[in-house]
Amino acid sequence: MAKVEILTGAERQRRWSAEQKLSILQEAFGPDGSVSVVARRHDILPQQIYA
Repeated sequence: MAKVEILTGAERQRRWSAEQKLSILQEAFGPDGSVSVVARRHDILPQQIYA
């Protein structure tokens, strides 16, 4: 049986540098960007990109 670990709270929080945030936004809102695709690629929710 596989062991599953669910991360909640502080363990799940990640820190993003200003450069990383800008890169994600440029990727999501660029000419060929898709918020949903970029969010999945970076393992974040689309709502986090809009926030």
